[in-house]
Amino acid sequence: MHNTSKNPRYQDYVIRDGKLVGEFEEMYRDFDDPWEQSSHEPAALDKTIGLALLQKYGHQRALEYGCGFGHFTAQLQHGLGAAAGVDISQTAIDKARVRFPDATFFVGDINDAAWIRDFAPDALIFAEISWYVLAGLNEFKKLIMKHCEGGGFLHILTVYPEGQQQYGKDYFTNLEEIRAYWSDAVDVLEWGWVARGVDGTMRTFFYGTIRSR
Repeated sequence: MHNTSKNPRYQDYVIRDGKLVGEFEEMYRDFDDPWEQSSHEPAALDKTIGLALLQKYGHQRALEYGCGFGHFTAQLQHGLGAAAGVDISQTAIDKARVRFPDATFFVGDINDAAWIRDFAPDALIFAEISWYVLAGLNEFKKLIMKHCEGGGFLHILTVYPEGQQQYGKDYFTNLEEIRAYWSDAVDVLEWGWVARGVDGTMRTFFYGTIRSR
């Protein structure tokens, strides 16, 4: 963490007091490794399972939204053959391009179809991003049904024990509700979760194919 940080915790740039702050560029400028991506992501079990599902269904070109420093994008690149990452933060993408020059990275919003047109993925990845883009999810579902019909969709998201969650409860709070929310855009084929005993959170995941409008 740099001494110039305006908030003591990187989480305060994202969600604070039950409300979305969304200062992702500022967060990446002020903190060297938010979410401890560099140390935790390479060994994350949910990402390992997600990659295995993509391989099982024969995907070869994955586009990851909210890629951060690009660690999972790089795993997808190695495991599938080609991968690209998108993030709203220029700072995060600049670092991702240096760390993983073999992958492709874009700066932008989830609801810009340019990344899909430019990279032509056969699978889209939403790994730990949904909480931060809730307001844009309905539009995103329409976009992927228009541009990615029949493609794969991998969704990974942490959910919290009852009583802990403040933000996003009107969208979903558990895996069953997450699957129901996406069911109008994705035919879910496989799903599950990885429990974390230390804090009671669970990392949920599902894989499915994108429906048509």
